[in-house]
Amino acid sequence: MMKKRLAAMLFIGAAALLLASYSNASDDSSIIVKSGNVFIDVIVEQEASSAALASTDERLFQTWMSSHSEIPYVQLGGSITITANRDLTGSYEIRDVLLKKDGSLKYSAQHSIKTGHVTDIQFDQGVGSFILTENMNAYLSSQSADYEPGAAIRGFKLYLGDTDESIVFVIRTDAGNAQEQKAVFECISAKPS
Repeated sequence: MMKKRLAAMLFIGAAALLLASYSNASDDSSIIVKSGNVFIDVIVEQEASSAALASTDERLFQTWMSSHSEIPYVQLGGSITITANRDLTGSYEIRDVLLKKDGSLKYSAQHSIKTGHVTDIQFDQGVGSFILTENMNAYLSSQSADYEPGAAIRGFKLYLGDTDESIVFVIRTDAGNAQEQKAVFECISAKPS
């Protein structure tokens, strides 16, 4: 009798977990970010905020970084697609800043921290995409390692004012195109005569 009761409880528990996973999969607030075949994890924070990047957003980037051992690489010129499982239509701004490996701001006094590097993204029926372009602040570094391929860590914030949600994700990319990076690297590593 006890074995049957235990088996029934296990079955009910497994069924409840399965149903919960299905209901979470169709949750209207879920956001999927990807570039090509690479999925990029996001943090969605629902609270009164604003579209502008603030120094307080640094904690979201740090949380993202502390929970990931690998940062996905996206090549400059690559497309990043954001899919919301709801009817999201209109133009939004996505902002990005350069980060250190711990998720803190690379340049705490980035002159553009309030605005960040701004890219417009047009959503239609819950899907929007943008082309990854250079963040000119990447050229502020005097460290040659920052110009190596994939060394630029960028944190992105998309604010959805209609739902007071901030969507945050982090990628690795290059500081600039290969020719520009080579020229900068040669300038930095040149020895004075």
